[in-house]
Amino acid sequence: MTTTGAFVIAKRYAQALLGVALDADKTDKNDKKVDADEIERELSDIAALLESQPKLADALSTPAIAAETRVAILDEVISGESLTGAVVNLLRLLTSRERMSVFGLIFEQYRKLLLEYKQIQPGEVTSAHPLNDQQQKRLADGLGEALGKTMELTFSNDAQLVGGLVVRVSNRVYDASVIRQLERVKEKALSIL
Repeated sequence: MTTTGAFVIAKRYAQALLGVALDADKTDKNDKKVDADEIERELSDIAALLESQPKLADALSTPAIAAETRVAILDEVISGESLTGAVVNLLRLLTSRERMSVFGLIFEQYRKLLLEYKQIQPGEVTSAHPLNDQQQKRLADGLGEALGKTMELTFSNDAQLVGGLVVRVSNRVYDASVIRQLERVKEKALSIL
């Protein structure tokens, strides 16, 4: 399957799953309310399990094993888990159709769609020095106000920046690092010569 094909398939499954999760009247077979955030947690747990157990992931997606056997393996693995019916149905469907290989993409797409629905914008901040909680909150609030969304930022440090920070939001990069400012000064100086 091509990367584009896998992405299209993953997005369709993610959209369908989010549609089920957002339907206010839905309950699963245990009469448990289907919750979009709970589904995200469950998908995250399954993704972590498949990543830590590559042989299991292979067994659930290989055409060398009959579909019924793959589903039986899956049922055995998830039997002790308290998963929503929507996630169980998704896992069984993917396993029976030899599509477990796109599970990671489905999880990524589901999370992206859920964040869009909640109007939450993920972003990454790299700073020269660690930011304290108050600085992180002010930065998230300021970016959120500018973008009209609630920000969900991850923070990291890179001493090579010398000072300042670099913010990545979606496909935009805001570079307010000292190293970048020095590069601009150098470029201007060289253009004058």
